[in-house]
Amino acid sequence: MNRVDVSHDAVAIGLQALTASPVGWWRLLDPQTTWWSQSMFELFGLDPAGPPPTQDEIFRLYHPDDTNIVARGFGRMLTTDDRVDMRHRIVLPGGRTRHVLSWSQRQPPDSTRQRWVTGIMLDVTDQVEDPALFESERAFRFVAENTQDMVVRCDIDGGITFVSPASKTVLGYRPSEMLGRDPAEFLPPGESVRVREFLRDRIKHREPTSAVGHEYRAIHKDGHEVWLEANPRLVFNGAGKLTETVDVIRNITARKEAEADLESARERAEEAALAKSEFLANMSHELRTPLTSIIGFSKVIGLGGGLSETDRRHLELVQQAGETLLSVVNDILDFSKLEAGAVALDATPFSSRALIEGVTDLLRAQADAKGLRLSCSFDGDFNLLGDAARLRQILINLVGNAVKFTDSGSVHLQAKTQSLPEGRLMLGIDVIDSGVGIDPEQIERLFDRFTQADNSVSRRFGGTGLGLAISRRLVSLMGGEIGAHSEPGVPGSTFWFRVPLETARAGLEVAEEVGQSVPNRQLQILLAEDNAANRILVAALLSPFEIVLTVAENGRLAVEAAAAAHYDLILMDMQMPIMDGLSATRAIRAASGPERNTPIIALTANVLPEQISQCRAAGMQGHLAKPIDPRALMNAIMEHARQGTSTESDTKGAIIEQALSG
Repeated sequence: MNRVDVSHDAVAIGLQALTASPVGWWRLLDPQTTWWSQSMFELFGLDPAGPPPTQDEIFRLYHPDDTNIVARGFGRMLTTDDRVDMRHRIVLPGGRTRHVLSWSQRQPPDSTRQRWVTGIMLDVTDQVEDPALFESERAFRFVAENTQDMVVRCDIDGGITFVSPASKTVLGYRPSEMLGRDPAEFLPPGESVRVREFLRDRIKHREPTSAVGHEYRAIHKDGHEVWLEANPRLVFNGAGKLTETVDVIRNITARKEAEADLESARERAEEAALAKSEFLANMSHELRTPLTSIIGFSKVIGLGGGLSETDRRHLELVQQAGETLLSVVNDILDFSKLEAGAVALDATPFSSRALIEGVTDLLRAQADAKGLRLSCSFDGDFNLLGDAARLRQILINLVGNAVKFTDSGSVHLQAKTQSLPEGRLMLGIDVIDSGVGIDPEQIERLFDRFTQADNSVSRRFGGTGLGLAISRRLVSLMGGEIGAHSEPGVPGSTFWFRVPLETARAGLEVAEEVGQSVPNRQLQILLAEDNAANRILVAALLSPFEIVLTVAENGRLAVEAAAAAHYDLILMDMQMPIMDGLSATRAIRAASGPERNTPIIALTANVLPEQISQCRAAGMQGHLAKPIDPRALMNAIMEHARQGTSTESDTKGAIIEQALSG
């Protein structure tokens, strides 16, 4: 039998015993003014002819283990108007122990303005067959009267039959103010319906207890709302009939307020992240749009020839400035994407040797301009599976830094591999330069964002200080390590990274750039672009080839043009007036004519991951970022426009390759 049932049964036993056991009556005005009935003397085994004992004397007659219970009850009956119920033991002069129930309550002031406390004491020793019942009941009373949680008992009609003193703390009511009332009186109307439905469901499924607490709002005595958490227990008798509910209720207002604050903070953080994302998207688009013209037209003019040496040098400076600004924009976007966890690795087969030689060839012109020897070495050529584009980005950053910060001597790439379990390889690359070296204390800080060796570096060479931070995060994303070492007083530094990679399976084609296999006929291409400068630039880039370019200045015109004629490929900007590129793509894909199958590639300054995903979701086959890379543009054209055409190459292949290499 649990202690809740024991408490209920103990009261029942006491009520049944009223006619069979001695009942003592007493009144108390102060510790020295007491009146006892004769049966009280009999209960304590004292001489009825003598005076009632003082409170100090009677305390010595209580069982030593129960004096704390009696003292707390005595204090409550002198300071509150609540009825005080106790169960305890008394020790008779001969040493025998009696179990008693007592009830007491302070009365209203009498005609002399004195307030007496009246009480009843009942001997239940003969009715308590199991001493454990007493101990269980005593423990229940101790917990109920001393816990900060409010203990409430209700009968089957919903009336409150017991409330612990914690009601004053939880709801502001004294127990006597809640006894006999419906708990719904203390709840807002909507909450009372929810609580009743919760209890009805428990009763229907005959679930005595619940694994989780039930949270609801209640009205404090002073009128404000509080949050409570309850876990009511249903009490069934031996016949399976519900007899009462016992609830332990705690005030969780502080927790709910903290949860609300946390939710508000989360919403503010999400709003800030969204604002940051929108700002980056906006700035990226606004910066890339003019950079498309600056970089693109400088290349077109350079390919045209007829420039003086001075003009060519000036044009190279314009192009370098544009590419430097583009690098800054890319670094900021990359770092933001890495911080947001929005970078996903794209594993494709690649040649380790081709990767290293490609980066070396790309940066050789910069090294030659400074009179540096740029070389590379490797212990073999391995077909690996990994994100070659990101590895190339890391390598370009490390080698580019080495070339930038080395005034004379050499920069050498040393690649080596190490076998790992399950057929994997550890690709390790060291970039060794002969520069002035770096203070070891500064090396670790170099991989932090916006950090360079000292302020003079940024003044002399520029840069965001994000390159190494981006490289470290990319290497970490690949499960590898990156670092650097340099000895004080010894010229040169070595920057290195190690990444574990899968080996490409046999028969898996290693990715290569599209070669000279081009369609052997004129290509029909539709360009949807609202920016006039970009339209002129694309036309100039495609002018050396047998390509017929049709231009649409917004998405709606692009949809109409696609329906009116056949095109091998559609180049689609995303941000356009009247109808944007995403809407136009969806409209073309939803059409019933042959245009619904025309390849569509985004040619846009929107380059954030979610924006690229939107292009794919709308039905585009590819994505080209602005500023336009002529080689990437032609590779995409040849890849997506060759379907259904002859793959025999002609002189156009050589023209394209020559133009791209230029």
